[in-house]
Amino acid sequence: MPDRMNDELERRLDAWVASQSADLSPDTQEKIKAMLATSLQPVKPIPPSGRLVLVFLGVFAVCALALIAIMAKLGFQLGMGAPVASITAIVAVGAILFACTLAWQIVPASRLVFPFWLALAVTGLGVVGGMASLFPWRTMQNFTAEGWPCAVMELAIAILAAAIFWLLARRGAIFPTVSLGAGIGGLAVFLAMIVVQTQCMFQQAPHLLVWHAGTAAVFIALGSVTAVALGRA
Repeated sequence: MPDRMNDELERRLDAWVASQSADLSPDTQEKIKAMLATSLQPVKPIPPSGRLVLVFLGVFAVCALALIAIMAKLGFQLGMGAPVASITAIVAVGAILFACTLAWQIVPASRLVFPFWLALAVTGLGVVGGMASLFPWRTMQNFTAEGWPCAVMELAIAILAAAIFWLLARRGAIFPTVSLGAGIGGLAVFLAMIVVQTQCMFQQAPHLLVWHAGTAAVFIALGSVTAVALGRA
């Protein structure tokens, strides 16, 4: 029934445009209003962007603290507490930037204080620079064998976190774009990076740059590709 009413409404509007009449008759106006009223559907209200940012960061903090609490904290036990805390702070700042840009994307008419690419660039430079300067440049003999478990753990946590952040993002208006996928993927993998960083026993710059930061970059890229694919589906 709604489809037939919509077809009728479209037919009437096309006929009016074709006739180039200046005004619709009162009877026609009332019929169009009635058809439009019956086609309207209720929509859920979208929370303000500020509230969504707090939700993203609250879930981020709770999940990170819970995972850190139940896992070994070898990064601190190896006497690398200060560097680990510093890189954790850098990643946390990146999470804040990504939460803001993500919220602005899913709340229509939000004012963009800074673009997503700037948040990505600042965070990437901060993480890479922090790892390269705060940790010793030593390469272990079994570089690959000691590195891939960290990458697998980071990916496993990030995938679960991405699913959670995707569900939270659905409270807003979802438009599959590169920045949306990268934003969700970035938030998720930053959470995973903090957890893996605190429990990793290989606190050397090459290991962290390749297996921690490198995995994060790949996951963010996959998030972008996935969002674009969903948009085209």
